Amino acid sequence: MGVVRRVIRNLIRSPLRTGGIVAILSVSIGLALIMVTVHGATENQLGSIGTQIGTEITIQPAGRFGMMGGNGTLAQEDVDKLNDISHVVSVQEGVQTQYTGGSLESAVEQGGQGGGSFPGGFRMGIMVMGFDTATDNPTLTGGAQMDITDGRYFTTDENDADVMIVGQALADKNSLTIGSTVGINGTPVEVIGIYDSGQVFGNNMLVMPIGTVQRLFSLGGVTSVTVQADDVNNVDAVVSSIREIFPESVADVTTAQDMYQRINSSVASAQSTSQMAMIVAFIVAGVVILFAVVLMVRQRVKEIGILKAIGASNRQIELQLGGEALGMSVMAAIIGALITYPLAQKVANLLVASPGGGFGGGITRVAGINIAVSPEVFLYALGIAIALAVAASIFPAWYISRIKPAEVLRYE
Repeated sequence: MGVVRRVIRNLIRSPLRTGGIVAILSVSIGLALIMVTVHGATENQLGSIGTQIGTEITIQPAGRFGMMGGNGTLAQEDVDKLNDISHVVSVQEGVQTQYTGGSLESAVEQGGQGGGSFPGGFRMGIMVMGFDTATDNPTLTGGAQMDITDGRYFTTDENDADVMIVGQALADKNSLTIGSTVGINGTPVEVIGIYDSGQVFGNNMLVMPIGTVQRLFSLGGVTSVTVQADDVNNVDAVVSSIREIFPESVADVTTAQDMYQRINSSVASAQSTSQMAMIVAFIVAGVVILFAVVLMVRQRVKEIGILKAIGASNRQIELQLGGEALGMSVMAAIIGALITYPLAQKVANLLVASPGGGFGGGITRVAGINIAVSPEVFLYALGIAIALAVAASIFPAWYISRIKPAEVLRYE
């Protein structure tokens, strides 16, 4: 108990020094914990990506990236031919365009919802997406899925009806509720549903039946098609047949395997980066705590000499200094664990630059790393704190054994 009291007294006696060391150590341990969490998540993601490789084949106008570039739309008569290809089990058509009216205000703007901030007050436009109403849960641009939070989805007989489903952020920004109508190119369109995609841009969209979008925006075809083959072994054959309908000059054809190569590269890069950052963070934490303990020992040579002179053993003094190192490490570890929760997902998002980004199609849903920070992170933190304290106590143990009370007191 005497050692514990001395440890607490010394920690309280020098709050400025202790606080500075704990702050630096907290950042180091927090970064290490974040990278441990991200590294584990990337390993899980790499293991699961292979199981997500399906038989999807995406077709878009050549050179199109989201709503930018490309050769307009894919002709409807050519799209209809896709159903006749052998080994094709489904064809999902979609159109996307930009809302240009003045009735709605974008929810993504400088200082607006979701933290969307752009230089010069730039405001992101509202995207309009159209799907065949036979598609139960279509994928939005950027790979997000719609979760209807209010109202309903389209019925199969509404493929050309003047109805729409609105993203939650867009609905909130414009005070839209179920039953509200919005004038779009001179036609009143009724809001029948509100959805949440979990993404800033995904919640800034209008989703309508495909026929409605084509009619209201005078589109003569579709801007994207997702073809589902019956077996992964038949994907190449289906792609060859698609190329007979859509040559390279007309359309870009991307398979799930193509996406996998890009996704795998992105996630593997994030894993490598997180591993390196984790090692660096551990090294920095070790150096900080070692420096702190060495500083304590050198500043308290007289105290150590007196304690040894009155009968304190090297072990008792080592326990006292080791206890102080452990106390600082545990405080820093707790703070580091707490900052892991809000920051781990943000770090993962920065490390994984998802191919296709927010506009390039359904890649993000596979590449995105979802971080689930569990309470086990506190156990990791405690383990790190103990390891640091033990490692930092090695030098003091050696140094203390060399201190001779008579030599210390002779010069006092």
